[in-house]
Amino acid sequence: MKLLNTFLTLFKIDNRDKVDDEGQNSLLINNLINFFLFCIVFTEGIISLRNENNFFAFPLLSLSLVFAFHFVYLTRNSMAKGMQHSLFFFSSVTFLYFVTFGSSTGIDIIWSALFPPFIISLIGMKRGTMLSFIYLLIIAVVVLLINEYELIPFARKYTLTEKVVFLTFYLVFFITTYAIHFTYTEIILRKERRVLDSQNFTRTQEELISKLSHQIRTPLSNITGIIDILEKTSLSDDQRDYINTIHASSNNLVNVVNNMVAASTTNFNQIPEEEVSFNLYSTINNTIKLFQDDQGKKKFSLSLSADIPNNLIGNSIKIKQVFLNLLNSLLKYNKAELKTITIEVTRKELLPDKIVLTFRILSNTVVPIPKSELGENASIHTSEVIHLNRSRYINLLDLGITQKIIEMDGNTIEIMPDSVGTTIEFTASFKENKKSHSVESIKPPTKQSESYFKPIVDIRDANILLVEDNFSNQQIIILYIKDEVKKIEVAFNGKEALDKFGKVKYDLILMDVQMPIMDGFKATEKIRQIEKSTGTHTPIIAVTANAFPEDKEKCLASGMDDYISKPFQPEDLIRKIKKHLS
Repeated sequence: MKLLNTFLTLFKIDNRDKVDDEGQNSLLINNLINFFLFCIVFTEGIISLRNENNFFAFPLLSLSLVFAFHFVYLTRNSMAKGMQHSLFFFSSVTFLYFVTFGSSTGIDIIWSALFPPFIISLIGMKRGTMLSFIYLLIIAVVVLLINEYELIPFARKYTLTEKVVFLTFYLVFFITTYAIHFTYTEIILRKERRVLDSQNFTRTQEELISKLSHQIRTPLSNITGIIDILEKTSLSDDQRDYINTIHASSNNLVNVVNNMVAASTTNFNQIPEEEVSFNLYSTINNTIKLFQDDQGKKKFSLSLSADIPNNLIGNSIKIKQVFLNLLNSLLKYNKAELKTITIEVTRKELLPDKIVLTFRILSNTVVPIPKSELGENASIHTSEVIHLNRSRYINLLDLGITQKIIEMDGNTIEIMPDSVGTTIEFTASFKENKKSHSVESIKPPTKQSESYFKPIVDIRDANILLVEDNFSNQQIIILYIKDEVKKIEVAFNGKEALDKFGKVKYDLILMDVQMPIMDGFKATEKIRQIEKSTGTHTPIIAVTANAFPEDKEKCLASGMDDYISKPFQPEDLIRKIKKHLS
């Protein structure tokens, strides 16, 4: 089998990265047909030349040169699909030559009977079957009429036995080839149906789980909110113990929902494949900002080597998705008081039309793997054990989706844990943007909130608009902030919020995302459009049950200033409000 696999690789095209799998299979078949036809015709030609039979030698050797040219051209040129018609023409001429004139070896009957498998493999079952029938009629005319009555000079005259054998061979090869291709096609169709059914089932499951996650988070937020308020009241020791138990159970339920959604999500299927020009530093830096907080418990460092161009051409969404997943996992399992992450980007290969970069992420996250799983005397940090247990580390850090996103483009990811931290390395390929500008010229535009002077507003004097369609959620959030904020107005959807915004000046808006009539994203975009004409800026904080980093990114991209996911602690919401009012 190894020898056969090695033999087949000789027929692959050189620049196969430009051709999809289906195109590669077609070109591989064409090359194989070229090769076998060349061998058949060249062998017959050499034998004829050796026997001094020039009538067979020169035409056959000429045809062998044609097939050799086809083989070399198709192997070197991935875009040579038009050569298929030429190959079909010369294949038909070759087989017809054998039928009409025979061959010097006397086995022309077998060569001619090979036409159905060759032609069906070359142009497909439907057209190949039709042409095989037409060719069968041509053979019958040649064998039974033209050759029988010597209408063509030097044409071979077949005996009755040879005619029967000829037509029998042809029909057997034809029926066998058709049966094999028909069976293969049915198998492929069934496989595609199973894959399609599986994808539809998975997509339905993801949508259901996502919907359930959102529906569970909203009442959970209310439960934890009431618990937080109860904890601040006078309670007996038993009551406080009961409240703490409920609180811990609620937090565990939140973790279950997070893990359920993360395990079922296949975001790599939803990432668009288009390549655009983008600034790598800005893309990574903007992703880091999604994980920064106000408490100084996370420290990030980002550096790019000087030989990396400012602008690259590639899939920026895929790079952002990879970093979202990696940073989220490293921070999630980091138990240190100060979480540190250093990102280093270097150029791996110097190629004229391709830029291969190595991304190195160093963190003080210790991989939570029990030593007992590796044996009593095994060290979990030896290079051999790390390599053997890479899949285990990926599972422990919930990086299965990330691994698929990276490896689907032919790149690699490595995880190297030690006793004090974890290093993750992965590669990615890009093209250089020849019109790349300086870093200053591609900086993202400054937010309006930084372009205009905004006076500090005390939280007690602030006028806050709460946009939330669920009445119980409104009451919970008002309970959270009523001791700090005296003036709170409510809107039940984005349309109502816009109407109120046009009549009253608000110091800050708490915006739900999923609402009827007009959602939070659309309402935010329209508010920002209004502010462009007035030269003002009202801070908007998203308050939503969508709790993943990509959700936060979507909120910020729509024009919101901040984001908090349900369930949350009341003090976290109050801290964010104070931050944006000041």
